[in-house]
Amino acid sequence: MTELLGLLLLFLLGAGYWQVRRQSEFARLWLERYCRQQQFQLLSVYRYRYQWKKGRLLAEFRFEFSHDGLQHSEGKLWLHHVKVLNVSVPVLRESPSPML
Repeated sequence: MTELLGLLLLFLLGAGYWQVRRQSEFARLWLERYCRQQQFQLLSVYRYRYQWKKGRLLAEFRFEFSHDGLQHSEGKLWLHHVKVLNVSVPVLRESPSPML
């Protein structure tokens, strides 16, 4: 009986790890496509935290991007499983012109 519980626990840990990796890969691919559409350069993506909202476990990813090649900004991506709930980026400012 103990061996069966140990195998079940091992299976559940493996399935959980697989889900976390699947979600991370989905977030990275989705953000690459999003940044390409917005003409941003994606610099990095990382899982920031998990949060319970309305009975659902949501994953928040943070990503760094550049819109002009010089400055970098940070955006947020919220996922439930592999469904995008929200993406937010800060208001972007134009870099000052060197002629001024």
